[in-house]
Amino acid sequence: GRGRGRGRGRGGKADRDRGGRSGSEGSRGRRRGAPARRMDADEAIERALALATTLGGDGGGDDVDMRLVGQLLADCKDARTEAASEAAWSLYQAAVVAGTAAEFNIRQYNFALGAVQRGAAGEERVRTVWDALVAAAVPPNAVTLSQLAHGLCKGAKDVPSTLAALRECASRGAAVDAYVLNILLNACLRELLNAGPDASSDVKAVVKESALAVWEAGKGIHNERTLTSTIKVLADAGDAVGAVRTFRAAWEDETPLDVDALATALRIFAVTEPAAVLIGVMNMAQEQRGLEPNTMCANIVLAACSKDGEFSTALTLWRHMLERRTPPPDKASLASVILACGRAGRVDLALDAFEEGKNKGVECDTVTVNVLLEACAKSDAPPGEALGILMDAIESRIPVDALTIASLLTAYYSSQTPTNLANTPGALDQAFAIVELGRFMSVEPTPRVTNALLRVCIAAGDLPRASRTFEETVATQRDDQPPAVDERSIRVLMDGYAAAGDLAGAARVLRDAECLGVEFGDGTAAALIRACIDAGDVESAMRAYESCVNHRGVGPTTRMVNALLVGLARSGSWREAIRLVSDDVIGSETCEADDETVRLFSSAFEIGGEEEQAEVAKQMGMWLTGSDDALIAHLLERDSDEES
Repeated sequence: GRGRGRGRGRGGKADRDRGGRSGSEGSRGRRRGAPARRMDADEAIERALALATTLGGDGGGDDVDMRLVGQLLADCKDARTEAASEAAWSLYQAAVVAGTAAEFNIRQYNFALGAVQRGAAGEERVRTVWDALVAAAVPPNAVTLSQLAHGLCKGAKDVPSTLAALRECASRGAAVDAYVLNILLNACLRELLNAGPDASSDVKAVVKESALAVWEAGKGIHNERTLTSTIKVLADAGDAVGAVRTFRAAWEDETPLDVDALATALRIFAVTEPAAVLIGVMNMAQEQRGLEPNTMCANIVLAACSKDGEFSTALTLWRHMLERRTPPPDKASLASVILACGRAGRVDLALDAFEEGKNKGVECDTVTVNVLLEACAKSDAPPGEALGILMDAIESRIPVDALTIASLLTAYYSSQTPTNLANTPGALDQAFAIVELGRFMSVEPTPRVTNALLRVCIAAGDLPRASRTFEETVATQRDDQPPAVDERSIRVLMDGYAAAGDLAGAARVLRDAECLGVEFGDGTAAALIRACIDAGDVESAMRAYESCVNHRGVGPTTRMVNALLVGLARSGSWREAIRLVSDDVIGSETCEADDETVRLFSSAFEIGGEEEQAEVAKQMGMWLTGSDDALIAHLLERDSDEES
């Protein structure tokens, strides 16, 4: 069966449903009523360009059915590539020149609008097709609106002009609906997503203004999708308060609401409102709108309870979910309620919730175990409790990771006093055994694991073993492994020596780290300087500063200079302060004086009994920070005091 078209070159019945092809092509090798074969992009481009050539030849479009043009435009639209859009534009232009486009109905115009919109020239081409549609007095429809929205609105800045085009389209008989408005809102969301977390305030302002323009334009036709998109755009643009206000207004206007919109709203409310407000919103959605919150909604509330320390409320909601299964809890629910109890120091309740979840068949995973171990670390639970959790996880075949091992070590040493650790035979060896157990389960140490182990050694008072652990970890590191130590490891070890009063040992940590190739920055250098200052040893602080600057290539930076100036100010060492500022601040590319530098610099003179010099130092400091206005005001104030 070959489909019979009415008139020369017209498509059969099955083809007209898709815009029509010539009877000789559209139905060849296909039974009447069978679906048309979907073209790939290359074939669509090839056929569109071939037809454009035919239209441009002798005879133009005499033998070409407008529905064949429409079908090839539809195929190019479905290809969704710039190359296909270029081919579609060539075909459309050829159809206009040949006069075939004069016969277009709204179906062909809609195909053209969708096909030509990709690429840099897409917006201009869409407007050209739209102008032709208007000139031909072809009534637009809902598809026209959506294609206009997609073609004209590529970002937030296009929203005002797109809204104007949609209003014109509506004036010609098409009805704007929430679906079309959501296309504009999605363009705003994409712009924020593409800008990333460092989006400028200008970008956020334009996006916010555009979203609000869409919201205002759609009053009376919004639905749950546009509500969700609007409040999400506002929140992502940094206006959580505005998003909450919009949601409340939509609630008063009885805008349709679904659980996705509710979940989005709850997530935004959690930024600015306490957990009690979230619970109120969720309850109102149930009572006034008949919505049954899903697990995601409940989990957002549980997380808010955790943040606010509302462990009792979290437990109530958790047990309601367990008993009524509306909504059913999942592993994220369990993790949130454990976290809420753990942050309140109620590891007993966290363990109860864990057991309740297991008994009800709630899935436990690595995250759940880690959160429970962290709860143990923040409480006075005995070390055996945390170790038992790990062994239960292993027995239940729950995978463990580096965070599991680190959390267990943290729980292990935080629950014991240094005296207990030092006096308990084998306590420190057990901590090392935990790390080896991790290795046995293919969990190689990470900086977090190493740092936790170093803290156990320091808490037990065994600084030599901590140093050996640091050195051996670095020395045995394979090139193909991620680093097992970081700058924080140096800080942990250095702070341990400083706390024990061994400043030479703290300085030695930096030397050893440098020899082992572990890099550190000015924060670590400043920490060593401060440790010396806190111990009252300004000379050691100066040696540490000079060693970092002159021998290790760290600094000078504002943080390091200010750390040393604290000691010089306390001791009234104004000469050393002058030398430090003159050598390392004035004209420095790495150290820029700030207000704290000025304060400490002048304090060194005041404490040293050089009041007149302190006055000069203050002026010098203001000049260093570039505070010309402050300097002038200070000099005028001084002159005024002298006159009085």
